[in-house]
Amino acid sequence: MVAQKTEKMPWVEKYRPKFTRDMAFPTAKVGRQKVDLIEDLKKFVISFFKEKEKLNEVNRQIKIHNRTHEEKEHQEEKKLLLDKAAVLLEGPPGIGKTTIAYALANDLNMEVIETNASDTRTKGALELKLRETTKSRGIMDFVVQSKKKLILIDEIDGLYGVTDRGAVPTILSLIENTQFPIIMCSNKYKQNLQSLYKKIRRYEVNPLPDEEVFKIARKIIVKEKITGLSEKDLNLIIEKNEGDLRGVINDLQGISQGSLDKNVKELILNLGRDSTEEIFSLIKNLFQVNTLKEARNVTNKSDVDYNFLYKWINENLTSYIRLNSEIANAYENLSLADEIFGRIRKNQYWSLLPYFYDLFAGGVVLSRKHRTPDEIFHRIAFPRFTSTGFFSLSANERLLVEKIQKKYKISDIEAVQDFIPFLKLLTETSRKQLKELSDWFELDASEKKLLK
Repeated sequence: MVAQKTEKMPWVEKYRPKFTRDMAFPTAKVGRQKVDLIEDLKKFVISFFKEKEKLNEVNRQIKIHNRTHEEKEHQEEKKLLLDKAAVLLEGPPGIGKTTIAYALANDLNMEVIETNASDTRTKGALELKLRETTKSRGIMDFVVQSKKKLILIDEIDGLYGVTDRGAVPTILSLIENTQFPIIMCSNKYKQNLQSLYKKIRRYEVNPLPDEEVFKIARKIIVKEKITGLSEKDLNLIIEKNEGDLRGVINDLQGISQGSLDKNVKELILNLGRDSTEEIFSLIKNLFQVNTLKEARNVTNKSDVDYNFLYKWINENLTSYIRLNSEIANAYENLSLADEIFGRIRKNQYWSLLPYFYDLFAGGVVLSRKHRTPDEIFHRIAFPRFTSTGFFSLSANERLLVEKIQKKYKISDIEAVQDFIPFLKLLTETSRKQLKELSDWFELDASEKKLLK
């Protein structure tokens, strides 16, 4: 079974529904109450603009009043209730949350302004990224009659909590002052987002039933002329992905570009697996190349997801590149790559994908000019945030974090970024301190090593 042609455009984008009428709707509930998700979201967006228009008129009158009266007689401007300004879609990766937002915007002839919360950890960075988006119009809005905007903030569960540098209060403040409706997406429930959950409407979105995923997959199989894949094989793909429609579509594209001469079940179970061994080898090879052509050859031979590879390179860049000038140049290329990928996603310019690769792979590794023939071993680290937005930990790190969380109610990020480094400071000069902490947390030998 071979594809009729190789496409640069990922099938998850090619077959992303443009309007809600083209979608299979996932079920959703608010609290324990089942709701019609699409109808609810449409009402939310339409209601937002009606309420905001009334509120803006009230505030215009208040401003006029304040300009003509003494300060002690000033009136406070009114603000929209938070649950009227933003909603949260919560559910596993790949079930269509982002697709719903874009399809809804197309239904209502709106423009989506998308950002990713997990890429912006601190209050200052978050404000810089979102303030102008949520509060003002762009310069072109004054030149042409532009579309209304819908703000999409993805991976909100990647934010630090209230006690970590103020990211959640910043989000709440932005919601309070936004001029556009906000839809946020989250992969899972997070304890440290409680203050957000209490003030906005949170939809628990379920994966599509297997039978719906099967229907969608069958349509793609027919359109792409994939042959030799039995119903049993397709059910195995669906079962393997556990409700992740995006994963199913990615697997179908992977199958279309290969051959089923070997064991079908083995091929399916190995699809989409960015194995640690392959990633490690790929990173090592990339940082050894000397030309852009060599860098392209390395990435072209790999089946690793481009977004996942981008995060691995970002995580390991400073392990290979040591000079500040070279690091600055490498990060500049990463920044440009990220900007290009934003254009690709927003405007569907998939012809730009090769330039994205050239910048984040070739442009980064070729920034490394100074090398020594007898270089020491480079430790390759897992990216802390994977392509799905989840915080990535090794098996031993996970066990250590879980034991810490039995004693203290903190998040994974708090444990790794703040708590474990503090424990290392305590134990690095005192074996007695290490033993006492190990006993307190009931650590085994492998977990204890993480504190040395």
